[in-house]
Amino acid sequence: MIAVIGCKGCMKCDEVCKYNAIIRNGNKVVRIDEDKCKKCYECIKACPYGALFVLD
Repeated sequence: MIAVIGCKGCMKCDEVCKYNAIIRNGNKVVRIDEDKCKKCYECIKACPYGALFVLD
């Protein structure tokens, strides 16, 4: 599972996600659609704020 804490809404993660697994809500905070996510972790690498990370 990829957790999102402290998202600033820059959407860099969405730019790199090939699986359309990034979801923005009204507050510009993203969450990850676990059904679409393929665990490539490109979103984590792209986040300049370190707001995405893996939970075991």
